[in-house]
Amino acid sequence: MGISSCSPIGIFDSGIGGLLIAKEIKNYMPNECIIYFGDTKNMPYGNKSKDFIRNHSMKIASFLYEKKCKAIVIACNSIVSNALDVIQEKFLKKILIFNVIEPIVKNKVLISSKKIGIMATPATIHSNFYQRNIKKYCPHLDIVQISTPLLATIIENGFEKKKINFLIRNYFQSIEIDTLLLACTHYLFLKKEIDNFFHGKVRLIDIQKIVVQEIKKKLYENNLLCLHSKGNNHSIFYTSSSISPFFNEQIKILFGKLVKRHIFNFF
Repeated sequence: MGISSCSPIGIFDSGIGGLLIAKEIKNYMPNECIIYFGDTKNMPYGNKSKDFIRNHSMKIASFLYEKKCKAIVIACNSIVSNALDVIQEKFLKKILIFNVIEPIVKNKVLISSKKIGIMATPATIHSNFYQRNIKKYCPHLDIVQISTPLLATIIENGFEKKKINFLIRNYFQSIEIDTLLLACTHYLFLKKEIDNFFHGKVRLIDIQKIVVQEIKKKLYENNLLCLHSKGNNHSIFYTSSSISPFFNEQIKILFGKLVKRHIFNFF
């Protein structure tokens, strides 16, 4: 396929959440070119069937592969927990495949915890992916899964703090934990509000840094880390429908105004 260290990194999510992973990649690896795909037409994935998630995510992964990406980052927890196996089966021997769950569950950051909350979409909760994998590495952990079906759509379209704070209180009012995983990249936009609710007494795992450190390490080991700028280290954003004003605003905030945005609808 002719990939090299100068080839782009593909990142995809159901919508806006993966932008924070993409931004962290640019922070840690400023010479990398990024191609981002957000399936804004079909989000949220968290309330979709497993078959839907698998079929649509395979189309997006194929799209990024055809764009000659050297690696694909699955930045959607619902996709990872329901479709990682089929994506790996098709692409793992061709390019590097990364996701936002495995680096977290394998990381020693959870060892000191006793009772951990998994805040996730219904699709991620029903897959039981986190529960199974965390228990492999941290069998001592008491795990509480917290299904939060309303948040992703609200975040995608920009959110009123009163509504968000009401939902956070509703979801967590009877929960007692010492550590919390925001197991949907959309929820990373709410770290401040969630931390305020717990008065800083619950540890929020720094997902972006752990995931991106793993990506950088593996790219380096495979001689695919772009060490020098070639003048093409830009970011390109694809969506499957017109994006919300909040999505557009976040692209400008995180990546600046001089980025390319396209609508590509193959669904």
